Amino acid sequence: MKKILITGGNGLVGKYLTFLLNKKKYVSFSFGKEEMDITSKDRIYMVFKEIRPDIVIHLAALTDVDLCEREPEKAFKINSEGTKNIVEISDNFNPFIVYLSTDFIFDGKKGSFYNEDDIPNPINVYGKSKLKGEGFVKNYRKSLIIRTSRIFGKNGKSFGCKLPYIMREKKEIFLTDDIINCPTYAFDLSDCIIKLIEKDFYGVINVCNNGWCSWYEFGLKMKSILNLDIEIKKLSFNEFSKIFNVIAKRPKFTPLSINLLNSLNLKMRNWEESIISFLNELNRG
Repeated sequence: MKKILITGGNGLVGKYLTFLLNKKKYVSFSFGKEEMDITSKDRIYMVFKEIRPDIVIHLAALTDVDLCEREPEKAFKINSEGTKNIVEISDNFNPFIVYLSTDFIFDGKKGSFYNEDDIPNPINVYGKSKLKGEGFVKNYRKSLIIRTSRIFGKNGKSFGCKLPYIMREKKEIFLTDDIINCPTYAFDLSDCIIKLIEKDFYGVINVCNNGWCSWYEFGLKMKSILNLDIEIKKLSFNEFSKIFNVIAKRPKFTPLSINLLNSLNLKMRNWEESIISFLNELNRG
């Protein structure tokens, strides 16, 4: 049985991935920042030497987009240099590397689905730091870069994870109607990562739930499922940024094409179905 090492194991995707790997009886080793800081090559080497992984799923990243904008050195140290460290240490042990990237490597100006061959042009520090990380992984002998979008799930820190709780507490919220991308349920993403590994697929591939929406539409769907008495008001991103002091630019339209994924006979359910599963998961406690 192949040994799988997960960086960022305490994060949203890391927890789902560890759960599913254990359920399928894989031999997996999940590390958070405390156990393996990816900015420390010595620490990475020690872990790799002990485990000698066959597969490395590199999830560790600074994903707070506005924090990346405020602290660009930190963003590049973790997202770019940290990834470079993983790749350089991997050269000594020869594992297959899986790297989780983002739709924010694009500028959102295409006006239609982004496919794997489109040229990146990030407009914020987060996107730039993740794209630089992609570059290091692409130069490695065998790797898989998975681009995904707007991840949500149980116990996560992202806005999509927190939104059900916010909506239960408030009578009125404001959501943007002009930032469009593909919501992705962390459970579905994790399940797909495992299937791609099992298919021994490498290169670059988009993985997200099917369909696109704005945050406003995302919120309306949650409101309907939860049957909440809340007013959801829509704002442009520019208006939202001024009111809530958001500093990082966001690409306006970055839906990811999953045609390549479908060609591998791997299907992702619609984002609306995934929200229902997410909210059912929260209800189960």
